[in-house]
Formats: sequence, structure tokens, C-alpha cells
Amino acid sequence: MVVPGLGGATPPAIAFGEGRRPEAATHVTLPAFDGPLALLLALIEARQLDVLTVPLGSLAGAYLEALAALEDDRMGNVSTFVAIASQLILIKSRALLPRRIPESAVALDDEGPDPEAELRARLILYRAFRDAGTRLLDEAQARVGLFHREATTAKTAGLAGARPPAAAPLSTQLLIDALDGLARVAPPPPPPPETIRRTVLLTDRAQLIRHALRGADVVVLQDLLAGVKDRVVVAVTFLAMLELMKRREIVVEQAEPWGPIMARRTTAEERAAAGVPGAIDEEAPLDESLESFA
Repeated sequence: MVVPGLGGATPPAIAFGEGRRPEAATHVTLPAFDGPLALLLALIEARQLDVLTVPLGSLAGAYLEALAALEDDRMGNVSTFVAIASQLILIKSRALLPRRIPESAVALDDEGPDPEAELRARLILYRAFRDAGTRLLDEAQARVGLFHREATTAKTAGLAGARPPAAAPLSTQLLIDALDGLARVAPPPPPPPETIRRTVLLTDRAQLIRHALRGADVVVLQDLLAGVKDRVVVAVTFLAMLELMKRREIVVEQAEPWGPIMARRTTAEERAAAGVPGAIDEEAPLDESLESFA
């Protein structure tokens, strides 16, 4: 956090804490600031903290003294400080040097891109790659059966003179077999014979329609299905009506979309015109396989 008004000539102090990202785990104490190193750069970039109040030379000296006290791997802290310090130096140099006031709003041919805007673009790109790398590392460490060896462990083993056991070299066929196992595509499981089990037959629903037409000249499909909640029964009833239409037993009409579906018995003249002489044999079996509707 920023502590305005601390003042004095207190020298900078650096403390390394626990954390995966060195720029967030490094704590900086300055006369005008006390917080993580990454926050220091963010405040200066947002112009909420004057870069001229940051003693970069003393800050670098305090950082080197803190690095000398570290016993583990320092490479991450060194690279992080070099990247952030270079950005601070560039921003401070631009603040110290006088800037030329343009005489007109039109950019001249010899003028290059704004270094500050270019630096901000690089910082945004750097943070995007850094955050993506952190997410990839978290996902890799969470996977089962995926192991990695820390660089410090490998270095320590090498300095201690560790050597692999004296054994016969492994066959390359082992690697080939392992890769073949990874590349093998499992066949999809066979689908079930019926996604939805049928609870009623076409013959049953056809008899229902015939029985309703014996007592009325016209039957409305929606009236036959009033109160029916089973979707399979509704679908089979509709298919039974279509099957009766194909047998020329009934004629189905619908005056408008989504309107009532009305069915009536065919006349002898209509059956004769359709090539069905005589009466309809209601005892003839219906095709329960539904293949004709496929």
C-alpha cells in the first residue's frame, strides 16, 4: 500500500516472502511506498506515485543485498527485478528529460512510436503470457500422473555426483508401445436399442380412433389426447392416425397451422378413387416396427 508523507531519508528495504510469482512476493519499503514490487510498478504506471520519488540506485543496492542472503535459487528473483527495474528506469528517464512540445498535431515522418505507449503494450502482453503460464502450471500440477522435477533438485543431484543405476538400457519398443496406447482411439459404445421405451402399440391407438369414429362423424385429435401426459402415448397416437390415413380408412384435415387436427371416415367413393375397392379390413395387422416412418 502507499504511505504518503513518510518522508525522511530511510534507506530502501527489500524482503522476499512466500509466493509463486517473485514480483508479488517481493516486499519493498520506501519513504513513499510500502508494499509488493509489482504494486510499485503498477502505481507508477497509473501515475498515482511519482517515479521521481523512487531512489532506483538505493533500491537496486537493497535488492542485491537481499539476493545475497538467499540460499535457494535466485534466478527467478533476478530476472523479475531486471525486468521491472528496466521499466522503472525508462519511465524515470522520460520524466527527467525535457519533452519536446509538438508545433502541430500532425505527426512528422521522422517521428517514431511513443515509447511510453509501446512500453505499456509490452507490459500488457507480458502480463497476459505470465498469467497464462501460471494457469497452465496450476493445471499441469493438478493432473494425475504428471510429475516434474524442480531445477534446484536436478542441480543438487548433479553436484552430489548422482548417477543412474548400472542397468541394461531400455528398449525403444517400450516407448513405441506407450505411444501406441496413447494414440489408440476407443470405439464409441453401441447405442441402446430404444432411447425411449414404448408403452403402447399402434394397434391399441388405432382401435381407439376407430372406436371414437363409430360414435361421431368427426374426431379431433386434441380431444382424444386431452389429459394425456405421456409423450410416447401422444406420439404413437399421432403415428396411428397417419397409419390409418395410409390405409385409406380416414381422412385427416387441419385448416390452419397449430389448429385442430380433425379426422373422419373415408367414403366408398374416396376409397375407390384411391384404388381401395370394398370395405377396409380393420383386423389387418399394423406395422409396429415403425420402419415406414423412418
